[in-house]
Amino acid sequence: MHLYKNAYIDNYDKFHNLTSKQHNQNLSKHNLCKCKIKDIRNKKSLLKYIMFKLGQNLLYKKCATDLKITRRFVGNFETNYHLFTKYFGLNQNRAKEFIERQKLSEKPTETIVKVVDFCEKLGFSKKEILKNPSILRAHPSTLDQYYNVMIEGGFKVITIKGLSKFRSLSQKDVRTLKMHGFIDHNTNVTKSFMAHLNPRAENLVINHDDSVELWCHVHLKVLSHYLKWRLQVTDEEILRFIKIHPQIKRKSLKYVCDNINQAEELGFPLAKILKYGYILHTHPKNFKEILEKFPVLAGVSTKKAVRMYPKLLTTTASSVQKIHDTLKKHNIRDEAIARRLNIFYLSPETVEFRLNELQRVADFKVLLYNPNILKLVVHHNRAKSRLTFLKELQLKCATVSVLGIDNIKFDDHIREGRDENSFTDTYSFLKGIFKKDIEDFEFTLKKHPYYLQVPLTAMEDTFHYLESEKFSNNSIFSVICILLYPKEKIKKSFKQIRQYELQTKKKLTQVNKLNLALYFIEKEHHFSGDGVWTKNEVVEESVHTS
Repeated sequence: MHLYKNAYIDNYDKFHNLTSKQHNQNLSKHNLCKCKIKDIRNKKSLLKYIMFKLGQNLLYKKCATDLKITRRFVGNFETNYHLFTKYFGLNQNRAKEFIERQKLSEKPTETIVKVVDFCEKLGFSKKEILKNPSILRAHPSTLDQYYNVMIEGGFKVITIKGLSKFRSLSQKDVRTLKMHGFIDHNTNVTKSFMAHLNPRAENLVINHDDSVELWCHVHLKVLSHYLKWRLQVTDEEILRFIKIHPQIKRKSLKYVCDNINQAEELGFPLAKILKYGYILHTHPKNFKEILEKFPVLAGVSTKKAVRMYPKLLTTTASSVQKIHDTLKKHNIRDEAIARRLNIFYLSPETVEFRLNELQRVADFKVLLYNPNILKLVVHHNRAKSRLTFLKELQLKCATVSVLGIDNIKFDDHIREGRDENSFTDTYSFLKGIFKKDIEDFEFTLKKHPYYLQVPLTAMEDTFHYLESEKFSNNSIFSVICILLYPKEKIKKSFKQIRQYELQTKKKLTQVNKLNLALYFIEKEHHFSGDGVWTKNEVVEESVHTS
């Protein structure tokens, strides 16, 4: 197969299904209008690459959506059904009808139980909960935020119906809420909100008639003034922050203050607190519980870890525990976890699903020894689409270094037509199967000119074949370069070796057999190293860099 080196190909005429305007926008976006194609195998491969770039975002979204639907639906209906029959005392038909009508079949049972527990702590009965079923669709931490912000805003009595209709009540003006008895007539809502600020500036004064304003606007006004003072920012910065994080409009002021104080204690400067806006609208108890249960996370101080991965502040201790247990179940070492602590940003179900999929796909499974394997869990959908694309281009070396790199580097990798492993990928694989230090085999392996060009799946296939032939790990390790060769060629060489043993009446050791196998294979290729290639593979000129 010939290479098109330094070829300039006009790509505009290749997109038959796009308009000329779309051609210009899409090709310009990916720098492919007059693309210099170096070492791409053929024009067809180039077209596949362009279509990959245009379609990958859609593919990621589709994969993510399909995964979410599949993962959340399986297994929840049955447990929710038992919850409503045993705990709430509903008969079988009514329980089934209730779950379907309230769309609770996909709701995790654990979450519903936490909602019920929260409601009962507030004094609401099971009967009241069933009469206001929309409350069961909320998240317990959300209800906690709603309840507290209503207390802060002057609500004197909070019923379960009022709590379930928080969004609509907050959109009413203060005068109407007072008229209907939700708030006392003599309550100053602005001052009520400000009383829950900590710390509170003495010179922070908000004077206006709040009775004619919407209750949510009063809350937002107090919040905006406080954040401007507390974080030392401008009105424009506050407006931009609220636009990016609109959920802050419904958060408890006490919890917002607690989050700021907690972030400062952890060493976050004020500018970073505003930049990582999710710090402000999470629940402050989340990180306190994590710190209590996990002072050290994968060998890293949790306080230090959260400064590197601020979004850890938004997860929960139970989620961290489940993910940690899942990683250990799949033999993921602390070294790998410490490199990708953002794995805890995901849900436990997502982590379990993705790790199981890595085990099922041969090209992923061979990478499980890699210390950066969690890259492929965090960016799983991207890795899957890239793996499919590499196979279409007939590029066989799909490693963490390729599947997990950023888009710019991946684009460069494709344009240059590189089909090789990195040192890290190859060494991690060999270190994993032999349980040896890199120094024990690096010098020997580097003697072979193509030690980075053989796919890890092929090396693993050869390793398993040799194991099936009763070769010990120590013998294989002593002739480690044998793993670079296809098992079909090794089988053929073993026939020659058996003939040799019959003729000479000598019994060879395993190490001698493997060395002799290398000799027979490479003899046909004038000892150039080309014996690693199968018949349908072509050695490209510039693939080797030692």
